[in-house]
Amino acid sequence: MVNWLILSSLFGVLRSIPTASAHYRFATLIAPNVTTKNAVRQPVSWNPMVDLASNNMRCNINAGVAKEVVELQAGTDLAFGLDNSIFHPGPGALYLGKVPESESAATWDGSGQNWFKIKNWGGYPSNWNWVFPDILNVWQVNGTIPLAVPSGEYLLRMEHIALNQGIGQKETQYYVSCAQVRIVGGGNGTPAPLVTIPGHFQPNDPGLQIDVFHPVLGTVYRVRFMVGCLALLGSLKTFRRSQGQMSGRDS
Repeated sequence: MVNWLILSSLFGVLRSIPTASAHYRFATLIAPNVTTKNAVRQPVSWNPMVDLASNNMRCNINAGVAKEVVELQAGTDLAFGLDNSIFHPGPGALYLGKVPESESAATWDGSGQNWFKIKNWGGYPSNWNWVFPDILNVWQVNGTIPLAVPSGEYLLRMEHIALNQGIGQKETQYYVSCAQVRIVGGGNGTPAPLVTIPGHFQPNDPGLQIDVFHPVLGTVYRVRFMVGCLALLGSLKTFRRSQGQMSGRDS
């Protein structure tokens, strides 16, 4: 006689395995002279953020502030290492949040209009789906502290937006981590635009409504705050889809 209760429980376990294994965390800060998890505010779960209005969008649901603040020279190449490869399609971004003078990277909660973007990972449409070649199936993501960033303490925030749920779904997934850093030897740049988190995206933003599995030719996709540090890195770009290709132009 078939025990349907056991079969049902087994099916539930098996169904959960690929879901859990498809999630990931940015857990390790990698720099020229240090590789550490102790400077990262460690997420308590592999599960993504889904509530854009939550203060946890800043640095995920974490176990508290990290143990260390890592010193980085302006111009330094760095990376966030993951504990699983990035499995879902979607763009990513690297932010810096300037710590207020009254606080430190080890105490600041990320509130206020202090965040700016220093790198963006985008994608392009193929004939069948959107492609994100530099941020899909990778175990680390690389960036650089711009030379013009002023010296001081910051939260370095990595964000990956997973669009695998399909268009119109409420549960766009956000994978987020923050590292505590102190930038030295910086420049006199003026980061802009500055944004608050939460608040840097809205649920109805066009960039969150793309169906990555069914491209529509001839549409224009503007990436909100695609380049966040305009005074340091250049002008905002827009991308036009045409015959399955992507071209860029200044906006």
